[in-house]
Amino acid sequence: MAQTMITVRGNLGANPDFLPAKTAEDGTLMQAKLSATVYENRRVRLADGTWQDDPRGPLKTTIQLFGRTAETAHRLDMRQGDPVVAGGSLAEPAAFVSPKDGELAARTVITASWLSFDSIRLQQRKDNEGQRAVQPQGTEPAAPAGDASPDYVDEPAF
Repeated sequence: MAQTMITVRGNLGANPDFLPAKTAEDGTLMQAKLSATVYENRRVRLADGTWQDDPRGPLKTTIQLFGRTAETAHRLDMRQGDPVVAGGSLAEPAAFVSPKDGELAARTVITASWLSFDSIRLQQRKDNEGQRAVQPQGTEPAAPAGDASPDYVDEPAF
């Protein structure tokens, strides 16, 4: 049976959780696990043809990695807010009771084959910081075309 691969691009909502490999009481080896939440910006097209951030907020996806892949991703020392890209297959969704309103909710979960920094967005941030550093005082730097915010994906999600 073929697995459908999915890719998520966004920012880490919190520092990833890492559980190192260990031996259980019954002698079985439990592999390492890394879990992270990625916030993916959603964009909506307005009646005038322009794009804006979706008022419902970002789409939150849980990424989980196991074994050596989890250990390798843990060594990258990713932190909350870092732009990342992950790819893998869909897992069972996480169901929970929302702490805000007590309603039942669910989140997409991906068992990832890989998780890495989004080097394109890291470079965009660096370029934007460089532009701000060379701007004369009292002037605002011009944002690159289509760049709504350096912390979010600036393309529409289809």
